[in-house]
Amino acid sequence: QVSALADRRRTGCRAAMTQLAVSSRRRPPSLSARLALALAAAGASAPLAAATCRLPIQFPNGAGPSGASIGPRNSLVVVSDGGSLLFVDLEDFTVREDKALNDKYRDAYGWFDLEGITMTNYEKSTYLYLGMENMAAVLEYDWRDTQRIYRRFDLPGLGNEGIQSLTWVPTEASTHQGYFYMGSRAKGSIFIYELPLLDSTGPEAQATLRDTWTPLEGGGDKNIAGLAYSAGYIFVSYDDVNSNHVLIYPILANGLYGELAEQYQVDVVDSQGIAVRLRANNTWEVYFTSDSQAAVFAYTFQFVTGFELHGHCTASGISALESPGPHSAAVHGRFSAAGLGPFVVAALAA
Repeated sequence: QVSALADRRRTGCRAAMTQLAVSSRRRPPSLSARLALALAAAGASAPLAAATCRLPIQFPNGAGPSGASIGPRNSLVVVSDGGSLLFVDLEDFTVREDKALNDKYRDAYGWFDLEGITMTNYEKSTYLYLGMENMAAVLEYDWRDTQRIYRRFDLPGLGNEGIQSLTWVPTEASTHQGYFYMGSRAKGSIFIYELPLLDSTGPEAQATLRDTWTPLEGGGDKNIAGLAYSAGYIFVSYDDVNSNHVLIYPILANGLYGELAEQYQVDVVDSQGIAVRLRANNTWEVYFTSDSQAAVFAYTFQFVTGFELHGHCTASGISALESPGPHSAAVHGRFSAAGLGPFVVAALAA
């Protein structure tokens, strides 16, 4: 009987979420209406509760973690407001701090307020691409051999606001193998640039603006906290202060964005960056950084079923990425277990 009830609840949740995904572009209902729908679909009521998987990472004092990217050698690379780079080992969660930007370039650049970070190939490349909030430019930085800036790419059309988030999207439509998607904090828009990566430029070069995009309708003043590309999809994270709104879009053959696939509300306070990578069984690992919490929060993600707590914070452990089992009864979104499941997060975001 318990198993049958659980099956009915999961079926109801899945049907409700499918309906919400189809109607995701319509005007969203009120929070109370969304909560009622989610609870009705789950067949249970539950008190509000926090639900996060905070990884045991100790950042240096005053680091101020911002943007994040999957990095080399199974690492997470996080930029800080103070200009340092933080390499987090995802095996033992130790942190190595790279202070070379401030040590070598303070006279030339002054204050490094780093917000965005990405790599064109995190398994092989020796370059990080760094987005600055206090300058409309992307820095090409050799993290491995020389710890120096090789090139600065200026960004026409971005204005004086600088970059809030950054990711690389590979595409054969580009003569330089891909586009850089950059979130603007002030305008709530994403600027899509092509950087002359394969050209023999000098230390300073200019990017070409290919397109602009405002994913969230009516979200022109929203903070695009994070951008991350993985396996044909771009994850767009808006900071809603006490949580973050994640929208997921396919990338088309021309390197530009397609129609909204799914959207979710995830319980990360003051979200600043997002990093995503595809693992086994169509499961993504998703990492969020929080500035005010000086922390990294981790989830796994699958389409339709949504976000789950990362294996590091569940009884099933990290092996769940290799062989996903039934949905955990742990807390999801901002609600406690009591039968809600992961679908509530999607329902609240629609």
